[in-house]
Amino acid sequence: MNLKKYMAMLALCVGSITLLQAQSKLVTTIPFEIIRGSIVLKVKINDNSKTLRLLFDTGADGMAVAKTTADSIGLKVTRNNNASVVGGSMKIDVSDGNDIHMENGFVLKNQGIAIFPKLDKGLDGLIGNTMTKRYVTKVDFNKYELSLYEFENYQPEKGSTVIPITIPDGLFIIPGNVEIVAGKTHVGNFVFDTGASYNLICFRPFVKKNKLLISGFKSDYHASTVSMGVSSPTFNGKASSFSFANTQPLKNMPITLMAGGGQNEDWNPGFDGSIGMGIISRYNFTINRQKNEIYFMPNHSLNYPLGFNLSPYLMAFNLKGELEITGHVRVIFDNEVSLPTGTKINSINGITAKAMLADASKIEQLKALPRNTELKISYVDNNKQLTATYPKQ
Repeated sequence: MNLKKYMAMLALCVGSITLLQAQSKLVTTIPFEIIRGSIVLKVKINDNSKTLRLLFDTGADGMAVAKTTADSIGLKVTRNNNASVVGGSMKIDVSDGNDIHMENGFVLKNQGIAIFPKLDKGLDGLIGNTMTKRYVTKVDFNKYELSLYEFENYQPEKGSTVIPITIPDGLFIIPGNVEIVAGKTHVGNFVFDTGASYNLICFRPFVKKNKLLISGFKSDYHASTVSMGVSSPTFNGKASSFSFANTQPLKNMPITLMAGGGQNEDWNPGFDGSIGMGIISRYNFTINRQKNEIYFMPNHSLNYPLGFNLSPYLMAFNLKGELEITGHVRVIFDNEVSLPTGTKINSINGITAKAMLADASKIEQLKALPRNTELKISYVDNNKQLTATYPKQ
């Protein structure tokens, strides 16, 4: 063999070895459910046989359960602590040294669990950034799987968008640009929060500093956001655009602005708001804390229409492309049918959900109908096709 051929073969072998070494080890793959737009994991704690449903919440540094859940599985309080929640802070109990058994048999050992008087979303608790401290954490909305990899040699999926993050207090912070009216940009730092169901919320200090409520913002409805039992009033409408890091701007995006009042008026979280699942679920994402990066890969739902309100309901398309009710924007009167969150909508005034999914202008047609126009909502209940009627507000 001549020298040139030998060197070429050697280079090929070295390249193959380098490629082989670059493959990070897959530790485990954990199935998850989507419940009311959120990622939910099934777990058991310590030796208790009760299956719990925990929200995977990157807006929280650790784990938490409601007191009723803690009592039912016999968690022992080992210390007390102060916890920061959206809108303020509160004192809590903590249980240390717990083993968390995932549905697939994988175990997270020696975990601290915060115990709150009550939790939101009707789940047993939440699991925050515990796993991300130990592993590269990948969420695939196409497969409904959460995968954990060793940090060493992890390479992001080809075609991913790499977004640098900072991690103060265990939360992932991403820079973003908000335009309430076109051409006037407000730069902020936002929490990457899989525990939040909205698109984007701007916290009270950021809203107050930039005078967002009086900057041309038009509120569609008033509501409140609740975190660990702390409630903060909000105004909800649209932003002309929002973009985070180097992603494509979202136009005419529903946005929540936190109003003043109560504990949140003096609250200083150190960041300006949070990006929720309304945006996050459009991407498969991977969190790599060793490199302070999140990798985004658009999934099948990237171009689904954004959520919208059509009184008396908030509606959005889920990951399966089904239109469902995600909340309420006004009180349901005694003579009206009250449809619960999660109800699947077939059509509104004869416009099918499939037509709205394919053409977002159909949604705008419905929203542009005059006040008090009768809205006929066709929905599914126990496999039956039913219709409810409401006056448009």
